[in-house]
Amino acid sequence: MPHAQEQALSQLLQQQQGTLGQLLALIEQETTALVERNADTLLQLAGDKQQLLQQLAQTDKLLSQHPQKAQLKAPPLAEQVSQAQQLLAQCQLKNQSNGKLIELCAASVNRLAQALQVSRNASSLTYDGKGKTSTISTLGNDVEA
Repeated sequence: MPHAQEQALSQLLQQQQGTLGQLLALIEQETTALVERNADTLLQLAGDKQQLLQQLAQTDKLLSQHPQKAQLKAPPLAEQVSQAQQLLAQCQLKNQSNGKLIELCAASVNRLAQALQVSRNASSLTYDGKGKTSTISTLGNDVEA
């Protein structure tokens, strides 16, 4: 990648907007994968998301260190910065929404696990010939036939 001074601010902003657009699309795919409970897709998207976040950080660093960064506050670059900020805000909002969806999914899975545990324990409890409690896992271990 060329040195920050060699790249025009406008090119860096376009690159940032492109990466943010990709991130927004990826977060929307993540929402679909969460709703469908597709773990394989979620794992793939998490890796892709990490790469995009690294690209964003790298471009942001180049922008912040650019010798002409003061131009970012003046037209026409200020408009590009505003568009990038709007894309970022959309990404953050959708990502927060996905975080809440993840929490709901996790709570649902926990409730299901607890219900299965209670069900398994309730059906596995029995009594032996002497009235002592026994579980299904030990039931029939004494049988020699």
